[in-house]
Amino acid sequence: MTLIELLIALALAAFLVLGLVQMVAAASAADGLQRNQAQLLDRARFAMGILGRAVRQAGYRPEPWNSAYADGALGEANLDGASASGDRLELRAWSDRNCFDNRNPDRDADGRPRFYLRESRFDLTVDGSLAHTCRYGPAADSLTTQIPRQGLLPGVEAFQILYGEDADSDGNIDGWVRAGQWADARRVLGVRFGLLLASDDAVAEPLNASFEVLGTALQAPADGRLRRLFDFALAIRSRAG
Repeated sequence: MTLIELLIALALAAFLVLGLVQMVAAASAADGLQRNQAQLLDRARFAMGILGRAVRQAGYRPEPWNSAYADGALGEANLDGASASGDRLELRAWSDRNCFDNRNPDRDADGRPRFYLRESRFDLTVDGSLAHTCRYGPAADSLTTQIPRQGLLPGVEAFQILYGEDADSDGNIDGWVRAGQWADARRVLGVRFGLLLASDDAVAEPLNASFEVLGTALQAPADGRLRRLFDFALAIRSRAG
């Protein structure tokens, strides 16, 4: 083999190796993109599941005619703009299961678990995680914190909440208001959520992007992370017609 033939062979080999490297890099990028897209969908489903359960159970009373069971689906700590990027949601329901979903050890005269008030609170931590706090007890003024505030879901850049109010008592939601702006908390029939979720990895072109989450504008940094906006509404089952 002459020197010219050897150089030609090396050049061809270099082109082949370069092509293989580009193919591997493209496949790796596509895999990372798909993995992060699936991650965002999984996180959205998780958020819908845990928030949906709390909203649907809110306001439940085992004996609606019994004045011992206070009528109140919304807690006292609901707050619009609890942090720079999120609101705070607090829901209450009477349940014979505590925050760990275990039966109440306190029994009634018939040996059945007593119904205590269970309070669930959701907000954002400083590092952008959706946090959950749960308290349980026989009355609103004697609740025990069983689950201290802990992050459940990372990568949440916005957590906005609206409340569906039945202004004319016809059983239908007439408008969506911010926390505390309702005329009567007992007429709140549903809750609407706006979630902006961000992926863990930088897998997209780093561009500045702006989002509107339930009327709140948010500017996202150009860090290459995927972001998806999720908007969903849930009915308070005890008040739905």
